[in-house]
Amino acid sequence: MRVLWLLMWVVFLFGADNNTTIEQLTHNLQSIDKKLYEMDFYVKYENYQKLLQLQQALELIQKEIIKLKRHRQTYKIKKQLDTLKLKQIAYKKQLEIMSGGKDNLFDALISISPLPKPFSITNPFAIFSAITYIKNIHETIKKYEEKYKELDTIIELLNQKMALYKSLHKNYADIYQTIQDFTLAKSIYYSKLMQLKTEAKLYIQTMKNEEKAQIQKLITLIITIFISVFVFTLVKMAFRKYANNLENIYLINKVINFLNFSVIVLIVAFFYIDNATYLITILGFASAGIAIAMKDWFMNIFGWFVILITGNFKVGDRIKIILQNGQVEVIGDIIDITASRIVIHEDVTLTTFIKNRRAGRIIFVPNNVIFTNPIFNYTHNGLKAVWDGIDITITFDSDYKRAEYLAREITKKYSKGYTDITRKQLNKLRNVYNIKNTQVEPRIYTFIGEYGIVISCWYLNNYATLNLRSKISAEILEAFRNEKNIKIAYNTIDIKVKDEQPSQTKTFIQP
Repeated sequence: MRVLWLLMWVVFLFGADNNTTIEQLTHNLQSIDKKLYEMDFYVKYENYQKLLQLQQALELIQKEIIKLKRHRQTYKIKKQLDTLKLKQIAYKKQLEIMSGGKDNLFDALISISPLPKPFSITNPFAIFSAITYIKNIHETIKKYEEKYKELDTIIELLNQKMALYKSLHKNYADIYQTIQDFTLAKSIYYSKLMQLKTEAKLYIQTMKNEEKAQIQKLITLIITIFISVFVFTLVKMAFRKYANNLENIYLINKVINFLNFSVIVLIVAFFYIDNATYLITILGFASAGIAIAMKDWFMNIFGWFVILITGNFKVGDRIKIILQNGQVEVIGDIIDITASRIVIHEDVTLTTFIKNRRAGRIIFVPNNVIFTNPIFNYTHNGLKAVWDGIDITITFDSDYKRAEYLAREITKKYSKGYTDITRKQLNKLRNVYNIKNTQVEPRIYTFIGEYGIVISCWYLNNYATLNLRSKISAEILEAFRNEKNIKIAYNTIDIKVKDEQPSQTKTFIQP
């Protein structure tokens, strides 16, 4: 009896251990399946297997339909045919959805997309695109390497699963076939990956060579531009050394800076434009359209060239420009001449006193006005004086000869300095222009006016005429008032009044 109980206890113990082992193996198997279904390759492979099963089932249905069509079409046969046709339609629909229009889903699974071809770097900005391209190539290779490691992990898990199936005495033929499929896929994927890595190295090396060539080209360009700037700087320094005045230095700097900029643009164009003929053709068509659309802008640039070449006026000159058919008169000193406009600082002059009643403004005048509007230069080619005139009317009974004498002496006194300077400047100008009349002494003219005798005094004055004009006017007035035989005339009215007494004449001043 004790032996029987002992045997039963041994059987119980061994049975309990066996059940524990099976549960553990089953748990491990579930854990492996969970890991497998987390991997994209395996999920797609399972879909691929289901796709094969559907294809096989569809082939069997098609064979069965052909077989039933050969029988006599009884009610039962027709019903079976209708059922099979419905299944055939359903299976085809499932196949279409699962395959996504691809003949072999597994081949699509292990396919590797080709790398983008390297491109030519034609300018410095494309270097950044090349850096991004190389970075994308490395990221693509890394992504495919991770997928390759995923295939290794799947095969390892499938081997563990097959070992568990063996321990549980289950049929592992399907798992073995799956391992063979993934081993083949791994081999194919490895070959494709190696080919892709070879292409990647070649493409990356090509892009690095392009980068190196472009960087060398950029360095050469920078050195060339630096040499150009250095040469033009030396030229400017040489001109500054031998220039006569500040205006010439300013003009020379403007011209040299423009030439330097033009040379730099040409250097950059020849460095980065391979087909010069194509460029010239494009620029020809483009410039024609732009010239029409931006006529004023081009005329401003052309006017700037004319100003620089002719030298009719320059920065520092006092000029007068008449605009809007004589409605606007601009007088002032040129403080800048750009490619598009002349900048004038308006001064207090006789014109601003009589007409504008404004002064001190900065006025911007487009360069194209030189082709359509008169421009008066008060300081051309070194001239610093202009003829100014003052008119004073005296009565008909005044001593006009004495008035002429006084006016001449006063104008000589105040304009002597300008007279001497202008005489020298005109003698210099005779080498440039055909100047015949170089008389610079004050000129006094006498005319019969409406209200009396007009004494017109003309003398050389600084181009800023108001100060000297004011002094001479005040001096002449004072001199005429001190003379008993000279009376300043003004508009008057004589009124005769008749009464019992002899006729008398009374004079009233008309305001």
